[in-house]
Amino acid sequence: MNNTANSLLDISRDDAIPYFMWDYQYTVGQIKEMLATGPESQRLWLIAKIMRDARYSDVWKFISLQDFLEHRERLMQGRLGRKKAFWEFIHSRWIKYGIIKDGGDSKRVAG
Repeated sequence: MNNTANSLLDISRDDAIPYFMWDYQYTVGQIKEMLATGPESQRLWLIAKIMRDARYSDVWKFISLQDFLEHRERLMQGRLGRKKAFWEFIHSRWIKYGIIKDGGDSKRVAG
């Protein structure tokens, strides 16, 4: 892999533009700031974009399981595109294997 490809996949630096933000050019630092302090509509848009376009392992570098569970219903309403089925499957496995509790709303992490 050449240096350009490596730099596109490098999300360890706050000044890096992650590969999944190719169409908006936000840096890792800007993304973290928006997720921490932005209005809810912006956070939902950004969480959905990350869940749609980032690798599964990279999603968790930006959002927490609690973020996903808290916003899951709204995220599943047309925000995830082709990835909706993937995230529904993952959610069902988390319940099946006791990672989260199925309390109707499935917003509780098992513990």
